[in-house]
Formats: sequence, C-alpha cells, structure tokens
Amino acid sequence: MSERMSPAHALAELSRLGLRPVLDAALRRYRRTGELGSSRPNLSPEAWLALSRLTGLPPRGRVDLAELDDALRHSRYALGLTAVLEALNGAPIVVKRQAKATLEARWSALLKDVPDSDWQLALGRDEAGATLLRATLKDAEPLPLLRLVSQALGLARCETLSFPVLAARLTGNAHALDTDTPAGKVLRAALHGLNLPAPLRDGVSSTVLIANVRGPDWLNAAAGHCLALPWRETRKTAALNVEGNMLRLVENPSVFEALHTAYPHLPLLCSSGQPGAATVALLTRLPASTTVYLSCDLDLGGLRIAAHLMRTVPLDWRPWRMDAAAHRLASGRGTAPLNGDPSSYATEFPSLVAALQESGQGAHQENLLPELLADAETDSD
Repeated sequence: MSERMSPAHALAELSRLGLRPVLDAALRRYRRTGELGSSRPNLSPEAWLALSRLTGLPPRGRVDLAELDDALRHSRYALGLTAVLEALNGAPIVVKRQAKATLEARWSALLKDVPDSDWQLALGRDEAGATLLRATLKDAEPLPLLRLVSQALGLARCETLSFPVLAARLTGNAHALDTDTPAGKVLRAALHGLNLPAPLRDGVSSTVLIANVRGPDWLNAAAGHCLALPWRETRKTAALNVEGNMLRLVENPSVFEALHTAYPHLPLLCSSGQPGAATVALLTRLPASTTVYLSCDLDLGGLRIAAHLMRTVPLDWRPWRMDAAAHRLASGRGTAPLNGDPSSYATEFPSLVAALQESGQGAHQENLLPELLADAETDSD
C-alpha cells in the first residue's frame, strides 16, 4: 500500500475530480449525527465515473459513505473519509449529538454539587438562572461561580446587604456581583426565580418622588413639598398613609411636577419609569385600603409598570386615563412606538390593549396632561 496521503492533498484531489458535493453532504451529516450514512449528490457524469473507479462499484445515483470510507482507506489515498472531512471543516469536527450528550452529563453532575437545596430544585426545573448557568458549561469551569452564587443566596436569606457589600464579604471584590459579571447575572436570575428580594446597589441610589405622604413627624413637616425619598428611609418606617386615603401615582417626573405645582397639597407619587425598590417599599407601607389612581405611558413600558404594581402590591388600584378613550385622545396629539405585543396585559387593561393592537402605536402620558390636571383638581377642592 502506498504511503498515506495528507488529508489536505486528498481533499484537493477529490474536489478536482468533482466529488466536493459528496464531501459537503457527508460533513453536514457527520456534524449533526457523528455517522456517515449515505447521500444522493448532484454530480456530473464525469464525477460519477471517477467515484465508480474509486469504489469499484457502478454508478447508482446514491453514495454509501461507509463504502467510500472503505475505498479511500484501501486506495492510494490510504486514509479514512473522516480525515478528509476534518480537512474540509478546517478543524476537528464537533458532533452536535455527542456535544449535547456531554453537556447534559456535565449539567447533571453540576446539579449534584449545588449546596442550596431550593436553588438545586429550581435549576433541575430549568428555572432560576439555569439557562445562564448552562451556558457556562461550554466555555468555563462553573463550580467557582456555582459556589459563589450559592453562598450569596444563603446570605441574602439572612441579612439585608447591598450587592457590593455582599460581593466584598464573599470575595473581597465589591464588583464581583455587578450586573455585567457572570456571577451577578446568575445571582439576579436565581433571586428572581426563587422569589427572594434582590439586594440593592446601596440604600440611597433608589429613590421615590413623593408629595404629601404622611408618617413620622419629619415627613409630616414636609407637607406641601416634594421629596426624593431614598429606599433606606422608607424601610425605616413601619407605616405610612395619605390624607383621604387616596394617592395619585404617575410614571413620569414631568407629569408629577406639573401636578404638584398646580396642587401642592395633593398626595402624589412618581415611579420615574420602572418602579425601583424605594417605590415598592413605600407602597407596601400604605394601608391595603388606600385607593391609588395609576397613570402611565400608553405603550408597552407603561403597561408593564402598571401591571407589575397592580399584581404585586395589594392596594385598591384604579387605572387613571389608561383606556381606549385616553389612547384616542393622547395619540391624536402625538404617537410613540409601541415596541412589542401588549396582549399579556389585556386582563388589567382590556380596552387599551385592544386600541394599541388596532393602531400599532402608543402615546406618552404627557399628551394627557390637561386631562390629568383637570381630574386632580377634584381632589384638591
């Protein structure tokens, strides 16, 4: 038998003979299954003749790749078909089926090492950061990340710590659990999946705009003024209330300012977009009987804010100018991109969702400012 030909040389010769379609089809199948199988390539008569000479079999319109592999090994090429396919691939071939089985085996082994039992069960259901953690199996050793997140979960259950303090205590690096780190991403997903409160960046960055919310003496002394109240102050207060047991909550600071300027003694709260920890902490300290008139942008973001608050904080929620009539009025003064499907909020806002779906356009809360001011005037009488 002649000396073994290099795979690259064999690939070049087989391609020159017109057999490249056979090799391309074989590579696709081998990547997928790890098997050679057969194919029905579109070859020229000359290529079929070259293939017949190589295998010693008459042209049949079909290529048995195992027969081609055997023929190559016993020919002047003296190498198997998989060697030629690796030359075509430009690197060792990773078989998807085998790679998936390997990853699943590694995942099963990793789950056994999760020290937090609740998180282990959730990961087994592919929840609480499982997708993010699975992704680390491909590129890195996941055990250090797994142990760090498990330790962070244990501390988060016992103490109220900010993310930097938590990270520093566990690793000595205050940024080890930042939002752009793998551990930070997995930890946040785990906290959410386990319904655990997420630590804050700190106790003062999250603030809530309020006016005329009553509670301790220092807060009552600020009546008639607006305050940006930090989360750390809200959590110190056991109970809050508002005059008349009625509060108006808006999404945008510009609307909050206009309302407060017009009616300085109106109980007001502004979420400043998506409600942060300070907003939620304050609302949970109001009596459950508090009536809250809730107004947000008439788009997907506004619906997300409103529905989140209504679903998570037990108060007497009253959507305020968040219906089809408000949408017609606001969009007549200007529209905004809808940026998504609002159908998941149809339970809380049926007519508004129908209007958004029909028009394909949202509208900003500021477009309803004259009506919001007129509505609020009744509260200030």
